[in-house]
Amino acid sequence: MRTKVTLFFILALATTLGACTTTGSSSADSVTPTAVEYQEPDYYYDFDDILIPKEIKYVEGESYKLDNSKFRAAIMKFKGRVQVLELVQYFINNMSKDNWTLISNNKAGKLSVLNFEKFNKSCVIQVDDAFGSAITTIIAVEVKDGGTNGKSK
Repeated sequence: MRTKVTLFFILALATTLGACTTTGSSSADSVTPTAVEYQEPDYYYDFDDILIPKEIKYVEGESYKLDNSKFRAAIMKFKGRVQVLELVQYFINNMSKDNWTLISNNKAGKLSVLNFEKFNKSCVIQVDDAFGSAITTIIAVEVKDGGTNGKSK
C-alpha cells in the first residue's frame, strides 16, 4: 500500500511539474514581444512634426505638395476606419507633444476642424465622419527663411 501511495505521489508531482512547464512555455509564446515589435507604428508624412496615426492611410491622388525657397505647403488627404472623436483627440494630444498650439476646435455636424499654430507654421486638420470611415484632410504651411530677396539684386 505504501509503494502505491509513493508511486501515486511521484506521478502526481511529475504531472504537475510537466503541466507547469507546458503552461509556462505556451503562455510565454502567446505573449511574445516580437508581436509588438512588428506592429506598424504611427508615422510622419510630409511634415516631421505632424504625427499621423497608423489607422489612416495616405490618399495619393487627392493630395498636393508645394515646396520652394520661401514656403512649403501641403494638402494631405488620409482615409481610414477609425472613431472620429478618438482621431480628433489623437491629433490634439500629439500636436501638443510636437509643440503645436491649438487655436480652435470646431465641430459642425459630422465635420471637426482643428486649427494649430507654431512659430513659422500653421496647420488645419479637418476630420469628416463619412459612412464607415473617416476622411482626414491636413492643410499645412511652413514659412521658410528666404534669406536673400530677389529685389535686392
